[in-house]
Amino acid sequence: MAIFDRIVSSVTRFFDRIAQVGVAVMMLLVVGNIVLRVVWKPIFGTYDYVEFIGATLVSFALAYCAVQKGHIFVELVVARFPERVQGIIGSITNILSLGIFGLIAWQCLVFAGDAWQVGETSMGALVPIYPCIYGVALGIALLCLVILVDIGKSLVKAVSG
Repeated sequence: MAIFDRIVSSVTRFFDRIAQVGVAVMMLLVVGNIVLRVVWKPIFGTYDYVEFIGATLVSFALAYCAVQKGHIFVELVVARFPERVQGIIGSITNILSLGIFGLIAWQCLVFAGDAWQVGETSMGALVPIYPCIYGVALGIALLCLVILVDIGKSLVKAVSG
């Protein structure tokens, strides 16, 4: 389990770095568009590109945020329970989360496949949208792996108490 945890942590860290580069690219694109709008003409499709980069980078950063426990976690009541009860509650919560995010990842894959088949593009730049949706599905799938690791940790905590 520890090896799987390290692999998942490394992969999520790598995707977080990609998300960080995406933020820089998005910033440069917006600033470049503003500057070029003043001196010449704007970059065609900036809105679409920023939209695609933003959606993808948020999904890529989600899993690493979950590994680092950077999300909002309310344990005001749960922290007062014994270790075993905390483990049981954590297991149930993580199993429900895995179900929800697994469903989201699956539906993103279905939507991306449909968008690919019909040739759906963005409104402005006419760029295909399916690569971005596949990227979001990948980011959510990574989050599912993190949740799976957390399920294992919660079950160990519930059993060993």
